[in-house]
Amino acid sequence: MASLAERPLWRLVRPDFASGLDGRGAERYGGRWNSPGLPAVYCASHLSLAVLEYFVHLPPELRRRDLLPLMTAVELRLDGGSVEAVGDDDLDRLDDLAWRRARGDGWLERGAALALAVPSVVVPREQNVILNPRHGEFGRVRVVEIFPFRFDPRMGV
Repeated sequence: MASLAERPLWRLVRPDFASGLDGRGAERYGGRWNSPGLPAVYCASHLSLAVLEYFVHLPPELRRRDLLPLMTAVELRLDGGSVEAVGDDDLDRLDDLAWRRARGDGWLERGAALALAVPSVVVPREQNVILNPRHGEFGRVRVVEIFPFRFDPRMGV
C-alpha cells in the first residue's frame, strides 16, 4: 500500500472554501488537533471518510433531505512531503481534548513534518491528515481535482 505521502487526500468543503488551503478556519476556531491561533488544514485519507466527517458535524436541523448542502470535494496530493503519525502508544489518550490539542500544537510549532496522520474518531481504523500550512514543504501540496459533491438524499431524514 502506498504511503500517505503518495496517496490522495480529501477535503469536503463548502464551495466558497474550495480554493483555500490556508488553515484559517482551524486557526480561528481550533479543531480536534489544534488550538485557536494555529492554522491547520484538515483532510481525510478517503473521500468517503471526508463525507462522514463532515456529515457528523452538520447541525441536526441541516440533516434533512431538502437541506443537505451542496459541497465541493477537493483531491490533494502531498507529492512526497513528510508525514508524522500519532503512535499506537498514544491511542488510549485520544478522548482527551487537551492532550490532542497539545500534541497537535506541538507538531505545528515544531514544523518537523508537513502532515500529521491521526486516527479518525468516526472510523478509527482510518486516518485523518492535518497539514501545516506554515511548513516549508507546503508548496508541494497539489490540488489534483475539485468537483461538486451532493450528499445522497437517503442520508437526510
